[in-house]
Amino acid sequence: MTNNKSVESQIESLANKIDIAVEKKQREEIFALNANLKFEENLLSFKQYFPEIFEKFLSYIPDDRFNLIVNDNGTANIIDYETGVPMYSDDPVSQVLNQVNENIKNPILGKTDHSSITGMGNPLGFIHVDLMNNMGEIFSETKKSLKPNDNLDNKIPSLMIFGIGLGYHLSQLIETRNIGFINIIEPNEDLFFASLFVADWKKILESVDSNDAFLYLGIGKSEEEVFRDIYERSRSVGIASVSYAWFYQHYPSSKVNKWIEEFKINFHQFFTGFGFFDDALIGIAHTLGNLENKFNLMNTHESITKDIANFPVVIIASGPSLDQEIECLKALQDKVVIFSCNSASTALVKKGIIPDFHIALERTEATHDFLRDFLPEEVRKKINLLVTNVMHPKVASLFPWTGFGLKGNESGSHLIQLSQFVNRKPITEILSFCNPLVGNTALSYVCHLGFKNVYLFGVDNGYIDEQHHHSKSSFYYNESGKTKYQPLKIGKQREIPGNFVETVLTDEFMSVGNTQMEKLLESFKKHGVNCYNCSNGAKIKGTIPLDSDYIYIEPNKLSKKQIIEHVKENCFSSRCAFEDVEPLLDFKAFSGFCKTMSEILKQKSVNRTNSFDNLLESVRYLYSFKGSKRYLNIFLLFEGEVLYTSSLLISLLYNFGDETEILIYYNKALKVWIEFIENAPEYYKKNVRLCK
Repeated sequence: MTNNKSVESQIESLANKIDIAVEKKQREEIFALNANLKFEENLLSFKQYFPEIFEKFLSYIPDDRFNLIVNDNGTANIIDYETGVPMYSDDPVSQVLNQVNENIKNPILGKTDHSSITGMGNPLGFIHVDLMNNMGEIFSETKKSLKPNDNLDNKIPSLMIFGIGLGYHLSQLIETRNIGFINIIEPNEDLFFASLFVADWKKILESVDSNDAFLYLGIGKSEEEVFRDIYERSRSVGIASVSYAWFYQHYPSSKVNKWIEEFKINFHQFFTGFGFFDDALIGIAHTLGNLENKFNLMNTHESITKDIANFPVVIIASGPSLDQEIECLKALQDKVVIFSCNSASTALVKKGIIPDFHIALERTEATHDFLRDFLPEEVRKKINLLVTNVMHPKVASLFPWTGFGLKGNESGSHLIQLSQFVNRKPITEILSFCNPLVGNTALSYVCHLGFKNVYLFGVDNGYIDEQHHHSKSSFYYNESGKTKYQPLKIGKQREIPGNFVETVLTDEFMSVGNTQMEKLLESFKKHGVNCYNCSNGAKIKGTIPLDSDYIYIEPNKLSKKQIIEHVKENCFSSRCAFEDVEPLLDFKAFSGFCKTMSEILKQKSVNRTNSFDNLLESVRYLYSFKGSKRYLNIFLLFEGEVLYTSSLLISLLYNFGDETEILIYYNKALKVWIEFIENAPEYYKKNVRLCK
């Protein structure tokens, strides 16, 4: 009898297991059917909005570890590669809903504090500085008067989503608020692939489109690639895309954590290097002045021969490590072409080394005075000068020969290219990534001229010892090696990886310069540029660390003199006339632009949302000129000013108070900006030929 009961119990247990297995199989079959339909629907939607994603994931093959599973309630789950366990609970929908609600109650908000910009000196009388000082004072006043706004408003400028997972949270996040700029980052392509079977991407993409919002998808990219994409997009669609953001991390991950850390470290780069209205006018004035002098404009339409391209060139900046390399450079000077960066020339000349090309970047008349005072005339007669078109016209008179390159994102540069286009002449190439450091200019010149073998000395972009910030042979130090002139430090000090040491100190300005060098070298990788970094400073990705003791210069049938003369005679030509450029200044069009811009900003607003909409409309109006060949000059004239002011105004609008009480302070700052816009046309006419 006992045996019979035992058998019956086993049979019953087996039957239950079979029922469970059958139910599981049925759930999986139903899920598979629906998931495949969802995948097809999502992919077709991506084909419309993001065709590159459609092409990639149409035949995508995930990792062998890929394991999409079905919960008992029919919802999808996936095994996390890092932990080896399911990413979600048995009820992911409720789990994620709780996560979203918690993030709405206690949002992590990315804010920018602009109160420190008050009290800037203004020795040159720039109206930009007056504008920033006035608006900064209002920002500080608001900060003292109102409580911080830590709530998530119904409409916010930007959302940063770190991690897609299976995408349960996406629709809820995007639908819960009206968001202008949405950034979704997922470093694991397999997870995004899985989300195509689960998330309603069709609905998400259509919602973004119908709300006239911007969507960025960073799928399977490194933290550096994503940061670069978002940085470049902030320049292409406006700083509103990052000025005030809601940060949302979906799941814990070492990769996602690394990306967030990279974003925090480099966040300052979003708010630097905009340029401004006075600066743009100076660039035009200097360009016109140089055109009147019939300057030599860089011409790289014809490639140089292989033997010239392979001739070694040395770029020398005045970083602290230059002091240890002087004897090496003395031994090399007859075998290489030397491109020397600004104050490095003062150090080299002291040691008996005459550069072949001196590179200068700072555009004001102070560059002329520096070169006149710190480089003796008899030395300058032996040196050639390389600058950009926005350099003060007096500087070229100090040297026997001067070559000019076009600096990017400059009104003056665009006017030259526009005149070439109108007159059916070859369009001069922009000197890419040529700022903010003079070392950027030198490296850009060398790459654009076609040289393949480049050695960097003193290009430290930082320092190991805070007291030793430049070469002690440069003008920064006196004869006894004590600091005579303090260098300009911009932004916070930070550590970055070193070339020969683990880390070096740098500031935000030099850090941006370092990044620009990396971008330049990446863009010239296909041209076969070999760049050897002999500097004991910051690591520059794309360069090869090389101790100067191991430099070997192969014998060359050409002399450095032949190389220099070839560059001067064949890589530069005058292909643009002052008479062709001046009529393109178009004061009437700029006046009309400013009138419309001010009218947009004067539209009535009764709350934070209205004000943001008006501001965003004005920014989009400016950016409508960006794609115009004829009126790009207007965009370049005002781009920097709009980036600065919109960043400050958005921060002011969202950082403090509630929907309505902030308007008193916001409108006060907005009035200052509108007055600037309305006065800009007359200022443009009066100052467009004024060289400073």
